[in-house]
This record gives sequence, C-alpha cells and structure tokens, in this order.
Amino acid sequence: MLVLLTKRLARSMMRSKVRIIAVVSMVAVAVFAGVSFASYAHTVSGMYDKIYEDSKQGVNLPDVWVENPSGTWDGPTSDLLCEEISEKWADSELTMNECEPRLRLDGTMFHTFVDNGVAEERMVPAVWHGVDEGVVDRVWIPENECCSGRIANSADEVVIDVRVASGMGISLNDSITIGAGSGRMNFTVVGIGLHSSHLYYSQEGSIFPADPGTFATGYLSSEGLERLANLGEGSSNLLLIDVSGTPDFDIPSTDEEEGSQLKAIIQNIDETVTQEANSTTLVYDRTQITSVEFLRADAEGAMTFYTPVTGMIAAIAGITIFLSLQRLVQSQSREIAILRTLGIPRREIMPPYFLMPLAIGSLGSIIGVFLGVLFGAPGMIDFYEDIIGIPVLESTDLVPLVIQIVGVTMMVVLVSGALPAIQAARLQPLEVLRGQHEIRISSRRVQEITSNLPATVGLTIRSSIRKPTRLAFTFLAVGLSMLLFGSTILMMGTMEEVTIGKIEEDQNWDVQSSVLPGGEEGVIEWIESKNGAYEIIIDFPANPVNDSRVILVKGMETLSTDNEAFVVLDLKKGRIPVQGAETMQILIDDGLNHFLGWDIGDKPTLVFGSSSAEVEVVGITQGEISRTAYLHRSDLAQVVGIDATAVLIDLPEGQSVDSGLGDVSLGVVEKEDLISSYESILEQQQSFLGAILFLGILIAIVVLFNTLIINLSERDREIATLRVLGAPMNRLGWMMFGEHLAIGLIGGALAFLFTLGGTQAMVSTFIQWSFFFRISPDPGVAILLIGIVVLISVALTPYGMRRIKNMDLVEKVKDLSQ
Repeated sequence: MLVLLTKRLARSMMRSKVRIIAVVSMVAVAVFAGVSFASYAHTVSGMYDKIYEDSKQGVNLPDVWVENPSGTWDGPTSDLLCEEISEKWADSELTMNECEPRLRLDGTMFHTFVDNGVAEERMVPAVWHGVDEGVVDRVWIPENECCSGRIANSADEVVIDVRVASGMGISLNDSITIGAGSGRMNFTVVGIGLHSSHLYYSQEGSIFPADPGTFATGYLSSEGLERLANLGEGSSNLLLIDVSGTPDFDIPSTDEEEGSQLKAIIQNIDETVTQEANSTTLVYDRTQITSVEFLRADAEGAMTFYTPVTGMIAAIAGITIFLSLQRLVQSQSREIAILRTLGIPRREIMPPYFLMPLAIGSLGSIIGVFLGVLFGAPGMIDFYEDIIGIPVLESTDLVPLVIQIVGVTMMVVLVSGALPAIQAARLQPLEVLRGQHEIRISSRRVQEITSNLPATVGLTIRSSIRKPTRLAFTFLAVGLSMLLFGSTILMMGTMEEVTIGKIEEDQNWDVQSSVLPGGEEGVIEWIESKNGAYEIIIDFPANPVNDSRVILVKGMETLSTDNEAFVVLDLKKGRIPVQGAETMQILIDDGLNHFLGWDIGDKPTLVFGSSSAEVEVVGITQGEISRTAYLHRSDLAQVVGIDATAVLIDLPEGQSVDSGLGDVSLGVVEKEDLISSYESILEQQQSFLGAILFLGILIAIVVLFNTLIINLSERDREIATLRVLGAPMNRLGWMMFGEHLAIGLIGGALAFLFTLGGTQAMVSTFIQWSFFFRISPDPGVAILLIGIVVLISVALTPYGMRRIKNMDLVEKVKDLSQ
C-alpha cells in the first residue's frame, strides 16, 4: 500500500514539473550557498591561527604592543624598558618569553612608471618596518608562487609586500626608491612576502583594501630603516612582547571578559612604562591592530552567518514544499477518503507525504553539494585571494561541512512535510465525500464589505483571503527571499555613503602630508610655493581610563559644519567646542556614544600615553567608522606637546603633487587615491553582489509563481463557472491583475520591513570598536523593493490568463451538474 500511495503522489506532483524544478533548485541553492560560505569561513579561520602561531611556518604574533606615538626611543632606553617590564612582571600564570624593540615609520615610495612612452614618478604613501629577524612578528614568506626570496640583512635591502610587487610590477633584485621624511634612498628588493600588520592590506583608517599602486609596505633591516630616517642605532618606537603560549584576549564583539589575565598584564606594563619612559606611550593587545582585528571579525562573521543563510534559503524552499503538499492533499482528498473507508489506517497514509519532501530534498542536496564542492568553495577562495591578497595554502576538509549543511537543509525540508502529512491523515471520509471540507464561507464582515463590489472584485477578495495561513506563508517566503536582495542593496548603499560619500562630500582637501614633529615648516613652504591653502592638524591616539581600546583624537585648526571647511563635521547633536575652555571640550563620534555610553555633558578622562586630561563632551558626530574624537588643535597641542602630525593641502587648479613634497614629508596621501581604492573594491565585488541580488529575485519569482499556480488551481471551478455564465476574459484578467498587484504591494512592504530588521540585526552582531556604522531606513530602497515585488507579481498575470484560456470548462463544472 505504501508503494502504491507513493507512486500516486509522485505522479500528482510531477504534473507540475515547473514547480518541482523550482523547489529542487531552491534546495540546491541553499546547499550550494552553505557549502561555499562554510568552506570560506573554516578555511580562513584556521589559516589565520596557523599564520599567527609560533612555528616555522608562522610569524609568532605578539601578545602585547607598547607604542611611542610621538617619537622614538634610543637603543639604551628601549633595552631599559624591556628589562623593567621583565623585572616588574605581574604575578600571573602567563610569563614573558620575549621583548623585542622594533622601528615602524610612515614614509613614501617613489614609483616610476611609463605612461604613453614618458617616464613619470608617483609618490605612494607607505609604511616601513625595521625587522631584524628575531622571534616575534616575523616577515611571512610562505612557500607559494606569490612569494619568494629572503629577509633583508644589509642596510640597502628590502622585502616588499606581495600586493606592492603585483600591483606595481616589481620583482626580485629590482631597485626601488623610498623615503621616510629625510630624503630618499635606493634599496634592492631581496624578498616578496607579507606581514601580520598588513595581511589586510589597507591604509590606516580605511576599511577597504588599498587599490594597487596607492599604498606600499616594506620590511627593511633595522639598520636600513635607521639610515633611511636618519636615526641613531637601536632607535625604536615599538616594543613587541611575546607571552608564553597563546593567551586569551577580550574579543571586541562580545561583552564577556575572555582575557582577564592578559588584561592584568597590560595594565601592569602600562604602569611600568609610564614610570620609566619620558614619552607618551600606548599599551594594547592584538584587538587594536587593524589588520588582525578586521580579519578576525571577517572570519567570525562568516562562521556566524553561513548556517542562518543556508537555513533561510532552505526555509523558503520548505515553505514552497509545504504550500504545494497542502494543495496536493486538498486535490487528493476524495482518494484519501475512499482509502480510509476501505480500512487503510492513518499511519499508512502519512509516510508518502514525508517521502516526497525527502526525495526533493535529497535531489536538491546532491545537486547543491556537487556545485558547491566543484565550483562554490573554490570560487569563494579565489574571490578571497583576489580581494584580500593572502594566499590560501590549505583548504579545510569539506566532508564534515557537507554533512552539517545537508543535515540542516534536510531537517528544514522534512519539517515542511509534517503538517500536510498530518492534515492528510486527519481527513474525515464522510465530510470529504459530501464535499463539506471544501466549503469555506467568508466571515460576515468580509461578505458585507464585498457585497457592494462588482462580482469579480468581490470574488477576488474573498478567494484571496479564504486561506489566511497559506497567504501568510506566501508573504513570509517573499519577505525572506527579498531579505537577501534588500540587505545587500541597503548595505551597499550605506557603505558607499560612509566611504566614498564621506570623502567626496565632507573632505575638501586634495593632499594630506604626514610629518614628524616640527617638520610641518618644510611642507608649508612647499604649499606656499604652489599658492595653495592648508590646515595643520594633529592626529593622536588616546584611550579611556582603564581601557586599552584606542581612540583617534583629531586636533583641528577649524571645527565646523560649514561646507567650505577642510573637514566638514556631520554633527548629530550638540554644538561645536569652545577653544581654550577651562575643561577641554570635544566632539565624540556616534560609536563612542554607543560603546562607552558617553553623552553630551559627560566629563570623562582621556589618557594620552603618560598624560591624561579631563574633557567635556559637547557634541556627537556621525559617519565615522573608527572611534574618533575632535577638538581644537591648540587644546590638544598643550596636552601632547607637539604642534602637528599632518598638513591638509588644497591645491589650486593646475597644480599637482611633485617630488618636492615627498622629500619633506613622512608620507603623502592623495584624496583621489582613497576614492579610487573604494571604487575599485566596490567594482571588484560587483559580480559577487550581483549573484546575490539575482538569487534573491529568482527566489521571489519562484515563490510568487508557486502562489499563482495554487491560487488558480483552488479557484478552477469558480473561474470555470464564471466563464460558463459569460464572464469576459478581460474582466477575469483585471481580477487577476488586481489580486497580483495587492499581493505585490503587501509582499513588497513586508520585504522592506524584513530587510530593515534583518540588516540591522545582522549589523548589530558584527559592529565593534574598530568598525561601527548604523543602518537607517532608506525610502529609495523601500520603493525599489516594493516595485520589484509588484513587477514580478504583475508580470506573472499573462501566465495565469493563458491557463484560464486553455481551461477545459466541461471537466471543471461537471461536478456541479451532478
């Protein structure tokens, strides 16, 4: 009996091959997406741990950084600090393995290229590291086709980052010209590799990888960097501290205190260095290293979201299966009733309705696994290598991931068959054979509302809401399907606004020149020779009391919301600080308000290394991705003891940057390069984002098409009766058009609400100290989503009309004559 029932059910399902293909495709897409994203998430998570570990293949990432942001220590001072840190080490299970002084400087790479047969020189902002290959934070030159060579040993050798080599066409043994604020020198490239501070290859303050040719990093010997910057032997501005084992650290995306032991050590080191050093110092862990934290957050986000994404797509497929089986039970109700009258027990009727979802899910899973393993997983890894530029040496084992993804998908699909199976088993033979199970009378209120409407309009409304559960599931499926599309659109728009829009509209400078303390005079002379305008600024790191998280404090000559200012502030609430107030007044960004709870009128204390100052919050700005505070430059200069770290330059028309500026600057950043980097990365992601957008629209089409077919099949007898009674086809067409328009409007509105809520929930899970923004309702996105859903719904009307036109009227109404 089970075999006969299953065959009968299979034949009924196969009558609608398009619907079966659509559902199988959705299951396949769910598994395909799950395998692809899971492979990426597990691969990069395990890869970072291997890169950071202390092994022959790893770099031994430091556990604690001690930074001098305002200058350098000489050799004896840095050695003394390491000794004091070791002697005054906190009483802890964690012990110090190594304290290694290191020099890191901003600089410039003078890159020569040929354009239309003419050799031109371009100044590229750079970061140079003096690395004598010790035991901490080594240069990573993996055994991969991307990298080659050795570390720099002599004073005229350099290892360049692999992104510099590929982006600027530099090879081993080439000679490059670089500078660090004291002229320029030539160095020979002896290696091509990577470094932990620049695995995520972006300029400081940027969330997007740098466009090729707009940023450079290199790893010299300590002697080479000292010679380049004209510093004394043993100079350093970093102390890299390696702690035994791999201590836990506080993860910014959680409220838990995972790294209490390491936090105690950091506080102890901070106290020790403050007592011994005569300079401003910062002490922090890996969470304040932009590259390390961005990659950790990316891997964490991928690990968090691949299962929900898979489950969501599978749920849409499950809803479609549920609606299809529910309709199938209704169409086969007479046959089921006859079987029940013949004594077939309920337990023999239910299994086929579980076997059909099992067959659909199995077929879809097989297709999805095949596509995911052969194309999806390798494609995601290739996409990662193209965008991030880190070679993947070893992919994760896909077998356990495939089992997990298929298991989640099959569970969702099987649950979708449970209710129709129970519904089939509970059919009462007497009610079915009398036809009473098909009688659904609308409520009295609905009848009163529709009684004065034209017959076809009233029929449309009553039949559409006859089964509210099915209608609700339809709207739910449409909302979920458009969540993929809508969240992608909303995120793209928000990211473009806070990156490209923020720079183009709120930054009225052409060039930013970084300088050593006291080095701004040379830059000003160059600007005046070009008849340009300028503003001196101070960028200085600080942190809240008893909190190692870093805030970038910007001392501006002019704080203004005026569109003509060099930096236009987007003031969310409050007012502009008063210069020279008794308590230093500052503006904080929206993220500081979110994470620290600071608000207007609060008077927190900021720690600038060994100095601290009480400040008063007078306003809150918005649009900053990293944690930022603004105040007047003269107020900040009194606290940190320096007058400038950079100069913003506005060049007149026809003037451009030349080597003269590079010779007197630590580094030079052009605004157009930043915009180019953002536009380039967005363009590279277009194909990936386009696939997600297409997937969302495709799923919405399938869900709405399924609803159309079920609606028509349920009303076959009613529509046939109207046609027999003389209802014109155009009237029926308008009836169907109105129904689809209503479904599109309501479904589109729900899709926007799903998108807004889902995107905000998604963003709230991965925003953190170094990466914060808010999602706000966008009327343009709402109109777009509603318009797309309405367009899909209305576009399906001709198919319904074709089905009505080809309907066998005699077959449909013969039961009425009986």
